[in-house]
Amino acid sequence: MTRLPHPLASGALTLAHAPVGSVWHHIFLDRFPDPLGFGFASSRFSDPRRKPASRFGVYYVGHTFEVAFLETIVRDLRNGNPGPLILSANDLDDYVHVNVTVQARLDLVDLRGGNAVALGVPTNAVRASSHRLGQRASLAVYQRADRLDDIWYPSRLNGDENLAVYDRAVPKLAAGARRKLGTCPELAPILSAYHIALV
Repeated sequence: MTRLPHPLASGALTLAHAPVGSVWHHIFLDRFPDPLGFGFASSRFSDPRRKPASRFGVYYVGHTFEVAFLETIVRDLRNGNPGPLILSANDLDDYVHVNVTVQARLDLVDLRGGNAVALGVPTNAVRASSHRLGQRASLAVYQRADRLDDIWYPSRLNGDENLAVYDRAVPKLAAGARRKLGTCPELAPILSAYHIALV
C-alpha cells in the first residue's frame, strides 16, 4: 500500500516568525558541555529515519520556565497520581537552566491553536505521548525546499508554547549563563502549583 504524501510536505503552510530578541528556556543535564547541544534520541519532532548519516537533530526550548520544567523533568510522572509527586533534590541538581535568545529571525511552521487541524495534520502529532506522528510531520517540514527553521507548537502538558528548532537553525540562537535548576527562584511556585515535593 502506497503511503500518501504528508500534508506538510508541499503547498502553503501557516507560518510564523520567532522575533529577534525573544527569550526562551532550556533545561538539560549539567554533564553536557554545550547548552545549545542536541542529540538524536527519539523525541516529539526528531528524525524518524534510522540511518545516522542522514538524520537531523532537534533542539527544544519552552516559552516559559514552567513548560521547560514540565517537558524535561515531570513529563508523564503525574499520570494516575493525584497525590504529591516526590522528586529527588539530588537528581534535580543534575540539571541546569539557560535562557536562550533568538539572534536571527526564525521562520517556522505554526501548529498552535487550530493550525494543525487547518493544515490536515493529525492532532496526535502535537498532543499524543507517542512520537510517531510528530516525527513524520517534522520530517516532511525538514525536507521542504523552503528550508524552514523549526516548528512552533503547544505543550501537551500545560498548553504553553515550545519551539522544536532544527539543527541547521541552532546557530541563530544564543545561550545565557547556566543556573543550577535547584537554585532557580522560578522553581518554588511551580513545585507548589503541581504538588511536587523534593526529598
